[in-house]
Amino acid sequence: MFLVASDYDRTLASEKNGFTISDEVKEKVNEFSKKYPFVVVTGRERKFIDVLAKGLNPTAWVLENGPLLLIGEKEIHLVDKDWFEIRQSIIEKLEKLGLRYSVGKIIIYLDNVGNFSNKLRFDCARVEWNRNDAMIMPKNMDKGKGLLELVKILNFKGKIIAIGDSQNDIPLFNVADYKVAVANALDEVKKIADLVLDEENGKGVISLLEMIESGNLFKKIDIN
Repeated sequence: MFLVASDYDRTLASEKNGFTISDEVKEKVNEFSKKYPFVVVTGRERKFIDVLAKGLNPTAWVLENGPLLLIGEKEIHLVDKDWFEIRQSIIEKLEKLGLRYSVGKIIIYLDNVGNFSNKLRFDCARVEWNRNDAMIMPKNMDKGKGLLELVKILNFKGKIIAIGDSQNDIPLFNVADYKVAVANALDEVKKIADLVLDEENGKGVISLLEMIESGNLFKKIDIN
C-alpha cells in the first residue's frame, strides 16, 4: 500500500493559471483518491485553498507548511501554546524591519523577501523558503513532520510517494520512500529526486498517477 503526498503551488497548480487548479487535474486527483490515499501538502492557508482548489477532494490536507492538518472538516493544530507569544515577538521584529507580512492560523508569510534572507533568522522559529517567499513557523515543524503526524492519525502503514518542486518540499522528500520532481522543479529538488517527470505542474502529477495506476511506476522502482 502507498500514499501520494503532493505539493500544491507549481506542482498540482500552475503559476500561469494564478494557481487555480485545472479541471483536468482536479478530476484526476479526485478519481485517484477514491482508490488510494492522496494528501496535498502545501504552505497555503485554508482560506486560499478553499478558493483556488474548490472541488478538489484529496484524502486530507497538510496546510501552512506542516502545522495544520485538515481531514474532512476537522482541523488539527500541531503547535505548542507558547508559539503564539513567540510569533508575536517575531511580528514585532518584522515591523521594525519594515517588512510586509501576513499571518495564517499558525504561521507567518512574507512574499518576495529573498534579499532579506540574512535578516530572517530566529533562534525560536524555523524559516522555510518557497522560491523567493518565506514562511516562519514553529521550530520543530515542516512539511515532512506534518505529514508524518497525519500518517499516524490515518493509521497508514505503507510507503510514501512525494512529489514537489521547491525548497520547502525537501523536508517532505526526506520522509518519503520515493521522491518525484515535476519538470519545472528547482535544480536542487531534481538532484535529490528518484524520478524527474517530463511534464510540468499538474500535467506531471497526472502522468505520475497514471504510472501508478498502470503499474509502470513500480516496474521502475522497488517500493514494496
